[in-house]
Amino acid sequence: MSKLVEDARFFAAQAHDGQVRENKARQPYMVHPEEVAQLVIESGGSDEEIAAAFLHDSVEDTPTTFADIIERFGATVGAIVEGLTDPPEFNGLPVLMRKTRQAERIRHKSNSVKRVKIADQTSNVRAIAVDPPVKWKRQKCVDYVEGARRIAAECRGVSEFLDFQFDEAYQTAIRKRRPR
Repeated sequence: MSKLVEDARFFAAQAHDGQVRENKARQPYMVHPEEVAQLVIESGGSDEEIAAAFLHDSVEDTPTTFADIIERFGATVGAIVEGLTDPPEFNGLPVLMRKTRQAERIRHKSNSVKRVKIADQTSNVRAIAVDPPVKWKRQKCVDYVEGARRIAAECRGVSEFLDFQFDEAYQTAIRKRRPR
């Protein structure tokens, strides 16, 4: 593991320290960035993409700023994280509308942003299939998974491996979460 990736992993672990996923298992939040980074690694991602995978939720979910990311990890990692971070106007939107806006936004982003984004969506959809957030009703889970599919469609072709991983996660989640 390169120094850049090790530093990003450590930084993310510190930034997300004490945070847990809102599922029954109450897993440490860091499980998610670790899985996203592993998917990026397995897809042949660059060190900058792997670092961004560890850091992708830092600005949205911690006091970390883009300036912090750029200062510590450089402009390339900062640009990837910026491309993955929802703008403030997305806050409070219903989940399917927010995911649709993310899909529209990602369409014009770099392949590096798309690689990390589809890995992120794959990780989240896998989690919804197995242990969704406890406060989410079935329809919100379905809306999230459908919105993630829209995002993944905009990221297709960056990595066959990630396309396949997303498709597998989507099929599993939709089978388990669709209304019966």
